[in-house]
Amino acid sequence: MTTTTPASGTVLPLAAATDHRIAGRKAAALARLAAAGFPVPPGVVVPAVVLEEAPGRQLTVPADVAADLLDAVRRWGDVPLAVRSSGVDEDGAAASYAGLFTSVLDVHSDGALLDAVCACWRSAFDARVTSYAGSQLRRLAVLVQPMVAARAAGVAFTADPVTGERGCVLIDAVVGLGDRLVSGAATPDRWTVRGDDVRQHSTDESAIDEPQARSIADLARRVEAELGGPQDIEWALVDDEVVLLQARPVTALPVEPVPVAVEVPPGYWTREASHAPLPYRPFTRAWADLISPPGFRMATELGLLLDGVAVQQIGGWDYLRIVPLGGKQPPRLPGWLVPVAFRLVPALRRRIRESVAAMRSDVPGQLVHRWSREWQPDFAARIRVLRERRLAALSDAALDGHLADVLTLAADGVDVHFRLHGALAMVLGEFAFTCRDLLGWDETRMFSLLCGTSTTSTRPARALADVAALAGPRVRALLAQGAPADEVLAADREFAAAVAAYLEEFGCRALTYELADPSLEERPDLVLGLVRDQLDSSFDPRADEELARQREAAENTARENLAVPELQRFERALQRALAAYPVREDNEFFTVSAPLGLLRRAALELGRRLAERGQIAAVEDVFFLRADEARAVLADGTDARHTVTRREGEHAWVLAHPGPASYGRDPGPPPPLRGLPDEARLANEAFLWTIERILGPNTRAGCPESILTGIAASSGRYTGPVRVIRSEAEFDRLRAGDVLVCPVTSPVWSVCSSPASARW
Repeated sequence: MTTTTPASGTVLPLAAATDHRIAGRKAAALARLAAAGFPVPPGVVVPAVVLEEAPGRQLTVPADVAADLLDAVRRWGDVPLAVRSSGVDEDGAAASYAGLFTSVLDVHSDGALLDAVCACWRSAFDARVTSYAGSQLRRLAVLVQPMVAARAAGVAFTADPVTGERGCVLIDAVVGLGDRLVSGAATPDRWTVRGDDVRQHSTDESAIDEPQARSIADLARRVEAELGGPQDIEWALVDDEVVLLQARPVTALPVEPVPVAVEVPPGYWTREASHAPLPYRPFTRAWADLISPPGFRMATELGLLLDGVAVQQIGGWDYLRIVPLGGKQPPRLPGWLVPVAFRLVPALRRRIRESVAAMRSDVPGQLVHRWSREWQPDFAARIRVLRERRLAALSDAALDGHLADVLTLAADGVDVHFRLHGALAMVLGEFAFTCRDLLGWDETRMFSLLCGTSTTSTRPARALADVAALAGPRVRALLAQGAPADEVLAADREFAAAVAAYLEEFGCRALTYELADPSLEERPDLVLGLVRDQLDSSFDPRADEELARQREAAENTARENLAVPELQRFERALQRALAAYPVREDNEFFTVSAPLGLLRRAALELGRRLAERGQIAAVEDVFFLRADEARAVLADGTDARHTVTRREGEHAWVLAHPGPASYGRDPGPPPPLRGLPDEARLANEAFLWTIERILGPNTRAGCPESILTGIAASSGRYTGPVRVIRSEAEFDRLRAGDVLVCPVTSPVWSVCSSPASARW
């Protein structure tokens, strides 16, 4: 079957319509398949730019386009035409948009052809389309082809869309044109082809026979091989030839699980659910695998009685181990013998000397001050340079170099983050012990002396209040109605500019530790929801002033209850804690959230290039490649689609097989630290205090499972709707006045949880 049509000035022959950005994905896929020798009817394409340049919604075919289109179709003779929409973003690997756009069949006259083109264009503005995917789908081309004289027609899937089974072809067939199947006017014959096994499941139509089913299955499999993934094709039987009318990826296909080996290393390992509640995707491992080495460096630098903190994947899930000195768990000693071991075991003696030296020279305080003096300015400058790079304009080699720079930033960030958190554990642990010993205060009262000092974490909420102040009546009404972000931003130019500036300032930060999850700059809907909640709750950006008054009152209460010698110890610990506490959240943006946001930006640009070149099926598939693999694929042009498919299967298997809470024999609680010099005992007790609060048990002993226990993060009493937020992906469920209940938080949550009235 011939597949060429002479070119015209403003329309494209199908053979030249291989760029989906110009011809839409439907036409571009058929053009590629026609070039590969598949039986595709000829066609002509009205490019998407014609609709894009249409003034307003005055959808009239321009005179020059009409003339070229009519001239092109006359070359086929007096035949009925099929006029079909071809969206730039439809028929992708992530979503198909099937049935959203208009197709007009059996078109006979010039006027009817131009009307049909306009009908396709109008469908781009249909409410179903804009609610499904927003304004970008107004990028719509139109494909015109001669109708085929079909004896039978239908669809074929190269994977079962219900079970996800690969290796089988499901065929639906009806007599005549396929629109009888699409409209539901006919009940199709159903065939299943697995290898050489062909089975017919219904015979209402008797549209095709077994040899024809084999031919259709063969065509579908060849299309799958050409396009690199399970396909949904439309076909027609013309005389004895199977003709290809459309091919698109099967979307939302259940992933076929691929088993992953579960290899348990020696030692006692516990699930690391505080940072990795779900398995990381392969690209994210480029960051997650950086975590263990700094944990060992921190232990050495502070003289802790352990080798370090190790994180390792077991069966796809992250597990954590406190590695004892020497790497092996020592025998459990009776309490009276522990001080003897401290004096006699060489490794313990050496580490105790290091701990005493670190505390006497105030290594924790030096690290805290080094943050503001050296590290924070350096990270800020590097982040600014990397954030300002326009990735789309970079060559492949320059993009690879940029990704290498971001990975270096991330590695440096994780190293500084761990060193700081070790130091902060020492300082805040000492302050907690001071308040306990001198005042009898619990941790809630202790933290009342520090609340409101971390301005970095509250700055986004204060900036958002400035944005909310610009919301006029129209914007407020749209926000209250839950209107789409595009509609809200289009209603007020000044407000939209403020939102854009907010996202530019605060958006390049990860909301989770998983690079596959959208960052804040990709969630204008989330930001608008926060604006709505600030307006609903009368958010007061001056709340920091009230926190300062509460902090001053708590300080006065403490001082009134202390004698002079005790007061000196208290004041020293307080001043050190006031210097350290803001660093706890301040450093997280510079060392973790911003590097992860930059990594996601780079990964998406890399994925965009690989998807455009057909090396992966969709941009987001890049996260199923390791970072080194993705960089290699970009450089050598190899096809990574099968690797992505296997990794998707492995990820599905891991999700379906969550590991136990722990592996190995629990060594029990740490030994008593009496017998240690005061400095070494303080360092190690402070570290254990911190670990318990970060990774402690989720339930309290003796509490029935039906009783929810936890730590209050807000002072006072409050009654309101409880909103359980298990991860950052659920932020948009939070409403003004809610009591936020969550398993764990990170500093980035402060960007998104300002409307909550209480936190637990």
